[in-house]
Amino acid sequence: MKKFLLSVALFLTGAIFLNAQIMDMVPVEGGTFYMGNDYATSKDEGPEHKVAVSSFAIGKHEVTFEQFDVFCASTGWKKPDDAQLGRGKKPVMNVSWESAVMYCNWISKIDGLDRCYTISRDSLATVVICNFDANGYRLPTEAEWEFAAKGGNKAKGYAYSGGNVADEVMWYASNSKGVPHEVGNKKPNELGIYDMSGNVREWCWDLYTKDYYKKSPEDNPTGPEKGIRRVFRGGGWSFQENKMRITARGAMGSNKSYGSIGFRVVKKQ
Repeated sequence: MKKFLLSVALFLTGAIFLNAQIMDMVPVEGGTFYMGNDYATSKDEGPEHKVAVSSFAIGKHEVTFEQFDVFCASTGWKKPDDAQLGRGKKPVMNVSWESAVMYCNWISKIDGLDRCYTISRDSLATVVICNFDANGYRLPTEAEWEFAAKGGNKAKGYAYSGGNVADEVMWYASNSKGVPHEVGNKKPNELGIYDMSGNVREWCWDLYTKDYYKKSPEDNPTGPEKGIRRVFRGGGWSFQENKMRITARGAMGSNKSYGSIGFRVVKKQ
């Protein structure tokens, strides 16, 4: 009887694990678009410039606490604090860029894919190199993120990802009641991607410099070679509407975490 119960427990644990780690990905056909915003109050959003990105696939949703907690249980990684705002299918938050990279490598291994990141550490910093030709999961480049958020080749020029009416497409200060919400409960954008505006801000691969757009290459830019902070995009549940534009940029140290910052994954298409 004990063996039977143990077998059932292991089966249920495995089922929960597999269910939690299914990555629902949306294909994004490559294309050309104008990145940035010449009229934003933040000067780092300009100049607007032409960018071409190759095809890729992006997470339909932000990575959830449910998914990230399985990673932590499997690897011994410290679980991020939810600030008593809830876990489960809410987007994971309080995760550093480095934690997001570790998750990407782990879920790539789980899915039998090649890891994108080579990670090394010295006394001063964690060094991460990305192989963009690998077929595993990784963080989006800033260009990939903005292209997907705008709706890719189906873009209709909306102010926010998915529409012009804020309450229809995003959780932000005026409707969130001060908490993040379960993923996928607002209207998706033109590609069927949810919550790219609002809920949590999302880490990108790129290092940050405020003037990068002035010298960014046109084809598949991956950010500056040097910098001390990593980019995040997308606004959060505590932000006012005027801070939720698709082109808004933020940055923080790669080993830092914050209550309204999470991430979603991309992979080669």
